[in-house]
Amino acid sequence: MKTTVAFLSVLSGVLAKEAIVGGAEATIEEYPYQIGLLQGGSLICGGSIIDNKYVVTAGHCAEGQSASDLSIRAGSSSSSSGGTTVGVSSIAVHPDYDAQNVNNDIAILTLDEELKYGDGIAAVKLPTSSSLPSAGTVGTITGWGALKEGGNVSPTLQFVDVPVVDKKTCSSDYQGFNEITDSMLCAGEEEGGKDGCQGDSGGPFVSDGVLIGITSWGNGCARAGYPGVYSSPAYFRDFIESVTGL
Repeated sequence: MKTTVAFLSVLSGVLAKEAIVGGAEATIEEYPYQIGLLQGGSLICGGSIIDNKYVVTAGHCAEGQSASDLSIRAGSSSSSSGGTTVGVSSIAVHPDYDAQNVNNDIAILTLDEELKYGDGIAAVKLPTSSSLPSAGTVGTITGWGALKEGGNVSPTLQFVDVPVVDKKTCSSDYQGFNEITDSMLCAGEEEGGKDGCQGDSGGPFVSDGVLIGITSWGNGCARAGYPGVYSSPAYFRDFIESVTGL
């Protein structure tokens, strides 16, 4: 019997990711591509600026949502104030997104108006379709939310560095729990202690300035033997280009 998958958004509880576990405080100037996805003004997920008109996030953060109910906060280290707030004009969830298996967990948000780049607001670089990170590659996950499993959303941006885990190991770790598909990438310490958590869903996993992952799901937060699972932007380059032209 398959265990329910925990998403990392604050919309769902069991597997969702809320905040960074095992990390430290960060500033938006260090990670200017990070945005907060808001519903009715409250943080529900993270996301990444990929162009002054487009944001990429997790499919489960946007599925079933109305664009008019969503906005993004950019240019602020705070989860609840400051920076620039911009509305969302349209949502493109991957057509093959599967909520049960969390496969193809990606969505593109088109903004109501163009973001003005400056201190704390910038686009992250997208990977090519062939640039899949190798096991051991260290990247940085950022976001707001719980500092521990079941905790509250963090008021201040957090970051933590974690290594990519090879697919074979990750598939073994999640055997009988959920399938690790080609659209997914795993990262984390085998002993646990460092991970995203509820509220971090949709946020960036970046290595050398390139977006290599979109925070998606996991078994709890920072548990030993269960790395975090991310959607692979490299795998979705055709989808991203079809929506944005990038």
